[in-house]
Amino acid sequence: MHACIDIILYSMEKEESKILVHEKILEKAREVCEFQSEKKKFSYNELSRELQYFVSIELQQLDRPLYNRITNNSNSDKGLSSSTIGFSFSNEGKPGDGATKNMRDLLCYYAFKKDWIDTLKLLNSSQEEELLRTKEAKQEYENRKAGKPVDSRTDSELKEFAKRVYIELSTRKAGIPIDKDKDVIEDIYNSWYALFCSIREEMKKLPVAYFSKDAESEPVIEIARKILNDILRPHLTEHQAKYRSWIKSSKQIQGLERLSPQELQKQYPDYINLIKSITVTNMLLINSTREISNYIN
Repeated sequence: MHACIDIILYSMEKEESKILVHEKILEKAREVCEFQSEKKKFSYNELSRELQYFVSIELQQLDRPLYNRITNNSNSDKGLSSSTIGFSFSNEGKPGDGATKNMRDLLCYYAFKKDWIDTLKLLNSSQEEELLRTKEAKQEYENRKAGKPVDSRTDSELKEFAKRVYIELSTRKAGIPIDKDKDVIEDIYNSWYALFCSIREEMKKLPVAYFSKDAESEPVIEIARKILNDILRPHLTEHQAKYRSWIKSSKQIQGLERLSPQELQKQYPDYINLIKSITVTNMLLINSTREISNYIN
């Protein structure tokens, strides 16, 4: 690694600067909080209470030095206030965003019962990568705030993102026409659901600066957003659960079990409207595939 980068990383670690917390750690902490809290709803206040309870009941068995550092804190909230947690959950790259080592370790123990370093290994990351991500996010935030151009790697990064999304679209029943007489609706839904999850995961990998309030909207990110929120989600929300429930029960009905999947699906009570909606959704996905292909080329 370049010498100046080594110096920056060393400086950040030595000064115990805040590091942006990996999104999957934050997601897991939210899930655990929602499951354990009485209100079953996530908020920084709820997580603050849950973390303080976790420290008093479980942390000592997991990491005694961390337990001692937190409990010996002279602050009444032991550094676990809702405002401190809010900074830990913010990933825009603002100066106060991120979490100190104590908070990072605590969030990881709370979410995964592992410390920060072991949790990053679990997520196929490392402290060095998270330090670099933090540095880049903070630099991009400062550049945008000052009206400076974004890092020169932006274009190639977005092209790589577009290429991965294009591959997902063009190799599934999304970027190619559906044949209502030959294709199986259940298979289409399996493919579309996997596509939804895949694109969402790809978006999570992008630097947080692309999603900050000050960031200009990138066309390819908007296309990806449109696929998720305007094309796939409306259709899947309206039709998928009802159809899956019907097809599951219909396979057990005497006389219908001998039908082929294509014949059986035509027995669905709302088949005509379902096929119309699938066809329209498929057409919109094909158009989006073309848009992304044009962006790449």
